[in-house]
Formats: sequence, structure tokens, C-alpha cells
Amino acid sequence: MINKSFLYILGVLTLAIYIISLQSCRDDDVFTGPDLDLSFSTDTLLFDTVFTTVGSATRSLKVYNNHDKRISISSIEIDKGAGSYFRINVDGEPGHKIDDVVIEANDSIYIFAEVTLDPVGQNLPYIITDNILFRSGPNVQKVHLAAWGQDANFISPDDEIYINGDTIACHLIDKDTKWTSDLPYVVYGLVFVTPGNTLEIEDGARIHMHNNASLVFYNQSTFKVMGTIDDPVKIEGSRLEKYYSERPGQWGRIWMTQGSRDHEINNAVIKNGTVGLHVDSIGSFTKPTLTLKNTFIRNMSIAGLLAQGSHITGENVVISNCGDYAAILQLGGKYDFRHCTFANYYDMSIRQTPSLLLNNYYVDIDGNYQVRDLEKAYFGNSIIYGNLNEEIGYDFYEDGGKANYTFDHAILKTTKDITGQNYNEVFKNQDPLFFNTSENDYRLLEGSPAIGAGDPAISEDIPYDILGVSRLKRSDIGAYQYCESYEE
Repeated sequence: MINKSFLYILGVLTLAIYIISLQSCRDDDVFTGPDLDLSFSTDTLLFDTVFTTVGSATRSLKVYNNHDKRISISSIEIDKGAGSYFRINVDGEPGHKIDDVVIEANDSIYIFAEVTLDPVGQNLPYIITDNILFRSGPNVQKVHLAAWGQDANFISPDDEIYINGDTIACHLIDKDTKWTSDLPYVVYGLVFVTPGNTLEIEDGARIHMHNNASLVFYNQSTFKVMGTIDDPVKIEGSRLEKYYSERPGQWGRIWMTQGSRDHEINNAVIKNGTVGLHVDSIGSFTKPTLTLKNTFIRNMSIAGLLAQGSHITGENVVISNCGDYAAILQLGGKYDFRHCTFANYYDMSIRQTPSLLLNNYYVDIDGNYQVRDLEKAYFGNSIIYGNLNEEIGYDFYEDGGKANYTFDHAILKTTKDITGQNYNEVFKNQDPLFFNTSENDYRLLEGSPAIGAGDPAISEDIPYDILGVSRLKRSDIGAYQYCESYEE
């Protein structure tokens, strides 16, 4: 009679032999050696311009095993090792070197790469290169890594301020300060310009706002942007990869708080934030709170211009592609816009608000209506247009308060009756024939109703358009003069 213990041992041995045999068969299915041949989704991972120490967007690489056997990779590693600017993550495992990576037959894996660059004290972009190496025995394959990097002035919270009992980390500008064009500026967090001080931006300067970063101007402080047509000031996000070049919502706002004054913005491009310019109530009864000239504001997730009971003059201004409003002028105020183009063809979400909204009241915390007179809202030789049926909104208090507005030689997209005294020589729902709305290009095409339809008297004090083209012989409506050369 066979002993039960013997049968148990025999069974265990049989199972072990079976497992070993399976493993041996499995090992036979593994493809290694000098004939290792991987395929890649690209031969070079390219990172566009990346500010030093900021890092970059993640780039991905797909590695394919097109064989009928599993591939065993001895190591996947960064060529320059731990000293590299690049880092990789192989199927969830981070490091500069990942050992013993297996890719199943006719399968693939993802590799993710990032880069962080160190300052080198130069303004021109420079190239950083490395390789991802795939080793299996003597066989080595590689994918190239390349990143353009640039040094910058970094403005980050190094102080704190107390507001309504809260402590807020920030960077304080407590004396007159000029930001120059020598190196770009990268702004983290909140920058507060304290009372009585001015932040001036030199022509050609580049300001890059990090996620949620904002410039805030206190009572009696001033912002002066002194760009030129040839060297405009650029204010945008800190991500310079192509994907982010026209992406809204990357930073906060430029906030000119109540009582701040004498702001000037000349020849600037302000783009890719949440609110471009937030201008609070009047800081001076004799001069505008903000004078805006030859400026582009675009790709704001909420509004290009948010004014609250303020005093603003604008000429040769283009505000476009905003999630809610191109311009919202609320709580009354005084506004004068000439040769401006408000154009909203936002397509990142469904927009249900007009390009332009005028308002003269608010409701306080007790539910009471507080009326603020709209002393003046003048739009001369200007375009307000977009992809909605109604691009002009009025929200006025019905039982009193001024609501003075005028559209003079304008092209409007509206369902409203334009026969009243508030409208003078207005073209209703006549397509301005913009050059390319999907590219934020609002120059005029041949045949545009804007060509020659402006009032020369309005153009007298603004003899050149936003690009420096003369209006002396013909007055076109909007910020641009039509030129035949645009269509060549």
C-alpha cells in the first residue's frame, strides 16, 4: 500500500516540475540579444523653449515590440545619467535608469520625459540635448532628446501682506521700478505695487505669468507699458510650447484696484490669461484711470477688459477670443473707444454672453440696488462682432441713473433696433470680412464694409492704425486699415 506522505511529496514534485517546464517554455518566448529591434513613435522628443528652473510639459514616447515574442530590455536609461537635465518615467517607474523592462509580444509601452534647465546667464535660446538608450546585451538603440532653454528674471513671493485679516504671500514693489528687455520676466504668485509707486515696462520686454500669477496695483500706484510698434511689450503665460501659444486661462489678471491711477498701456500684446485688464473705479477726476493704445488683448478665459466704474480711453485696440466677454463695462463709469475692434469667436467652450456688456448698477449684500451712472460709453469708428446673434448687451437700472452710450460709424452684430439717437451711421450685421478669425487675425479683406466707411473726423487724432498704416487718405472702421498686400 502506498504511503499517503509519499503521494503528497510526489504531487509537490510533479507540480514543481510542471511550473519549471512552463517557465522554461516562457523563457524560450523571450527575444533578447544582438537582433533586438524596437520601434519608436518618434526618433526625437523635442521640447520647445523652456524657461530655466521652471521645467516643461511632459513629452511621451511609445516603444513598440512588433515581434511574436516578448522582448526583454536590459535597461532603459538617460545617456548622461543623474547629471542630465532630463528625467524619464517608464510605465510608472521614474528614474534615470530603469532595468529589466519586458514588452509583451506585439505590444508597446509608454515612456514619459521631462526637462528642467539651469540658468546660464544669457538671453538667446540655447539647446540642451541627451538620449534615451535602450540596451539589450551588446545591442543599443536610442531616441534623441532636445530642449531649447532660456534664462530669465524670476519674480516670486518673498514677502507677505495683510488684507482683511488674511496673510497673503506676495512680491512687493515698494519703489519706482522698471522691467527691461534684457531678459524675460517670469512671475510667480501675486505681485503688489504699493501706493505711490510705478511699475514701468520697457519696450520689447517679455513678461511671462505662471499659473494663477497676477499683477495688482494699489491705491495711487501706476502701471506704464511703453512698447512700440516695432518692439511691443508681451505679457503671456510661462509655458512656451506650441500647444500653449494661444491657450486661454494660463494666469490670473492685471488688476488696477480702486484709486490706482494714470495707467498707460502702449503697444502691448496681452494674452492667454483669465482676465486681461481688471480696472476698478476712478482714481482721478481729471485724467483717465487707464489710457490704452495700440494693444492686443486676446485668449482670456473670462474677459479681455473688465472695468468697474472706471474711466478708460482706448484707441487702436483689438480685444478678441474671450470665454465670456471681450469687454464688460459695469457699475457705470466713463469710456471712450475709437478705432477699436471687439471680436469674439471663442471656441474653447460654448459662449452665451455678448462681446460687449454695458451696466450701471449693482445689488448690495442687503439686496438693495446701488446705481452708478454711466456717464459716457462712446464707440467711434469701431467694430463689435462675433459668432453669436447678439454681441451687445445692456443691463441698465430701470428706475433712474444715467445710461449714456453712442455707437458712431460702427459695425455691430446685434438684434437690436439701431434707429435711435444712440446710433449714428451704424452697419448692422454686415460681416466685416476679417482675415482669419480662427487665427485671431482681424485685418480686413477686400470687400469689407469697413473699408472707407469711417468718419475722417474721428481719425484725425489717430492717423495710423494698430500696425502703423496711415489713415490720412481713407478712414476704415476698426483697428486696422485695409491693405491689398495682406492678400498677396
